Amino acid sequence: MKRLLITILLIFYQAASCYSDGDNTVISSIIGDIDNYKNRTIAINLKLKYVDKIFEKIVFYDTENIDIEFDISGKAKKKRLSKNLINIHEGMVYRVKFTVIGYGAIGGLTGDIHEFVPLIFDKIPVK
Repeated sequence: MKRLLITILLIFYQAASCYSDGDNTVISSIIGDIDNYKNRTIAINLKLKYVDKIFEKIVFYDTENIDIEFDISGKAKKKRLSKNLINIHEGMVYRVKFTVIGYGAIGGLTGDIHEFVPLIFDKIPVK
């Protein structure tokens, strides 16, 4: 039992360290070069800030604490994201795949989310 607990803790530690040195793309660099990123689908490592179930929004943030908000309303989008939304945790690192749309209303980034998968899944060996 102790070995299992230690193994789980090591996996979480490695996933957290991968967040800081794995993917160096940050939201500010995308905003700064919006012409090259517009209408492109990208995947970057982000931490989950919160899920607003009333207004159907999900918010992530990057290593510079810059937020990006996605709309998760609509029947088709809810169906597509249902597997991702089952067991989500604030503060956990996710590999977020989205299409860049452009600037937001107050200068942020807008995008259309496709999926978000816990980064720890990349660290767990598959047989």
